[in-house]
Amino acid sequence: MRSQARTILIYFTLIIVSLYFLFLGLVQAKSFLSPLAIAALLAMVMLPVCRWLEGKGINRGLAALFSDLIILLFFIALTWVVGTQIKSFSQDWPQIKDRLEPKIEQLQGFIQQKTGLSVQEQDRKLSDKLPGSPFSSKQPAPDSVQNQQTEQDTTRQVQQPGINTGSSTSTGSVMTKVGSVVAGFISFLGNFLLTFIYIFFLLLYRSKFRKAILKMVSDDKRKKAQEIIKEAASTSQNYLFGRLILIIFLAILYGVGLSISGVKNAILISILASVLSLVPYIGNIIGYGLAIGMAIFSGSGLSGAIGVSITFAVAQFVESYILEPYVVGDKVDVSPVFTIIVVVLGGAVWGITGMLVAIPALGIIKVICDHVPVLNPLGYLFGAEDSQEQDDDKDNIFKKTKRWALNKFK
Repeated sequence: MRSQARTILIYFTLIIVSLYFLFLGLVQAKSFLSPLAIAALLAMVMLPVCRWLEGKGINRGLAALFSDLIILLFFIALTWVVGTQIKSFSQDWPQIKDRLEPKIEQLQGFIQQKTGLSVQEQDRKLSDKLPGSPFSSKQPAPDSVQNQQTEQDTTRQVQQPGINTGSSTSTGSVMTKVGSVVAGFISFLGNFLLTFIYIFFLLLYRSKFRKAILKMVSDDKRKKAQEIIKEAASTSQNYLFGRLILIIFLAILYGVGLSISGVKNAILISILASVLSLVPYIGNIIGYGLAIGMAIFSGSGLSGAIGVSITFAVAQFVESYILEPYVVGDKVDVSPVFTIIVVVLGGAVWGITGMLVAIPALGIIKVICDHVPVLNPLGYLFGAEDSQEQDDDKDNIFKKTKRWALNKFK
């Protein structure tokens, strides 16, 4: 009994240590693996387009190049739209800030009554947590002004004519910030171009990659490996392509609804909310919060907030019970619990890129586990099988509506 417990403890320790070094390596290799992972996702999204072009008689090289250019043009157009909306938002920001500051003051007064924290203490804590926040730029207390004036007088007395140390320090700080911005832009531009180079070669040599994987497997297991590769590729490809179409539908629904509700920068909010829907459950809540905040602080008032709520309710209903069953389907049939876990884990490892990669990666792992007998328990654990009680007599109104919608549009 002791030897068995010792063996379990050793295996458990080895698993924990291996996972630690695995995720540590993923974090350290982010600059290399992140563009490659994004390129793999986009290549899977464009694979149906590439195959369609090849079916029209275009050779594989040109089909891969055209598919690559389509993605590039899409991102250029998206950047232009978002940039235009951000410019409009920046122009409206002073009016939004004027409406926001009285509400913040009311909130600070309420907090002071309930907790005893003065407004100055709240501002100090907020500025510590969010340095540079525009909401913490209140007028300082009289004592603070006097202390600042005393410090300035002392500084003027210490500094002698000749060398302006304050100016040189400020210039050096500005140059450092400019240099970091330029370096960040060059790094982003390099990764951006590298991603599209990866996409082209992944589409061009996709058959070679598949054959190389099959050559690693013995002849008697090659057919089984080919089935796993086909199903895993189909799972991730259909999920990603379906999600892209779903994001476009949601952006249109949100844009129309928010525009009718009188929300300013409706296009920007609709794009953000639709992209955030990639993050299950949490993304929809964040998108709704952004839309509600914009409706309230842009002057739309209660009617705008009601319109936003109706818009998101209708969009979520259409997404969950009409669009998603047809556009995305059940290709990535994973448990909601592990969906949230892998999204949070992906965000901790690679940020937004990790969140995007997490669900397709879990779907591929589940396919592999389902086909390898020793890993079948993990495939069952990751899947949505038996995750909820299947009882037709206990169907709620949403399940009945979903069944009606599916039968209606067949």
